[in-house]
Amino acid sequence: MADEDRPPDGPTSAARQGQLINVLGRLMPLIDSLTDKLRNVLLLGGVILGWIAVWMIFIQGWSPLIALMMLGVAALPLLLILRFWWALDDLQDLPATADRMLTDAGGQVQTTLQDLRAGKAPKLGAIASAKGLWSLGALAGEARELLGSYVNFGILLNPLALGLGVLSLLFVLLLAMVGIILAIFTML
Repeated sequence: MADEDRPPDGPTSAARQGQLINVLGRLMPLIDSLTDKLRNVLLLGGVILGWIAVWMIFIQGWSPLIALMMLGVAALPLLLILRFWWALDDLQDLPATADRMLTDAGGQVQTTLQDLRAGKAPKLGAIASAKGLWSLGALAGEARELLGSYVNFGILLNPLALGLGVLSLLFVLLLAMVGIILAIFTML
């Protein structure tokens, strides 16, 4: 019997579920550690931006408007890192999110079937929406909308965003070095 002919409830399905649980068990500590490190980078970047704001406005006497514009530009990489942190934080709750998705989908199917049996939903509308599901674009849009309402980790899959994330981390390192240099020159 070929792999395609096996029923989904067979031993391979249980083995695959066990492998998936094993992989998730290995990945969750890594994701948790990465989330904690990104949170620390965000806190460090925020503190350094605060120090640079104090240095520009109070020590150097720059205009607050100019200082806020410069800080706004300097905060853009921190906003990108915040987006990565948010996606990783959502990814930590993946098992609970998957359970919620299955519960919601099952509830929607049962509600729709009960409405059709009770005659509450027009059958013509149900046929039209079933016909729309056959189009590939509609199906992909529905899947993207459904998954996006539960998990928002698309930024983790985008290569451009990943490259910008690495540049943002390097920028926070540069920002830390500038903050230290400003502190040293202020003490002199």
